[in-house]
Amino acid sequence: MVREEVTTIQDREQAGYLLSKKLTVHKNTDALVVGIAHGGAVVAYHVARALKLAFAVVPCRKIKHPANNWQTIGSVSIDDVLIHEDIHDIPQDYIYHQVQMSRIGIEREFNFYYTNKPRPEFAGKTVIIVDDMLQESDAMLACLHSVRKQKPHCLIVAVPVMAFSALRVVNEEADDVVFIRMASGFDSVKTIYNTLPAVKEEEVRDLLSRSMKAVIQD
Repeated sequence: MVREEVTTIQDREQAGYLLSKKLTVHKNTDALVVGIAHGGAVVAYHVARALKLAFAVVPCRKIKHPANNWQTIGSVSIDDVLIHEDIHDIPQDYIYHQVQMSRIGIEREFNFYYTNKPRPEFAGKTVIIVDDMLQESDAMLACLHSVRKQKPHCLIVAVPVMAFSALRVVNEEADDVVFIRMASGFDSVKTIYNTLPAVKEEEVRDLLSRSMKAVIQD
């Protein structure tokens, strides 16, 4: 586990640069940097660019509590579903509907990013999964489980800033965890960034195209 004391981070581009400094052992290797769309894809792109690594994107969706928009009860990836155990008061039909809607959205998003392009493969590779922050661990866990099914050689989580509670959970699932700043609580994670604009799907697809063109040129 590697971290560095940084008071604030300017934006996702700087976050990617700072993370790349902690991952230099993987520079110019066959490691694959995978961004969790949408915000994580921007950070991952800049990590991959700095380290001259391949770049990919995976969409994951959080399932929100029906009575509290800030609370999550699980998450969905392209081929995995994680639901919290302590949700006995939530109707099963709500959970089922949210899972199905998430799966449809993820498949649509995957097709949008990888139109006429092969989807990423992880078997036997060192895979560095990147998000822009971890306030809680749901989406990252779903992504980790999904990638792990393909039997990568090594699975690394790299996130600029994360809450301690999320770190404890993710640390049990990943082979290594790299971060820049530990936040004291859920609400303080976002305050580490000076600017954190919303990221659109079109921007993520553009980053993928730019990355693939750079590989061809090299």
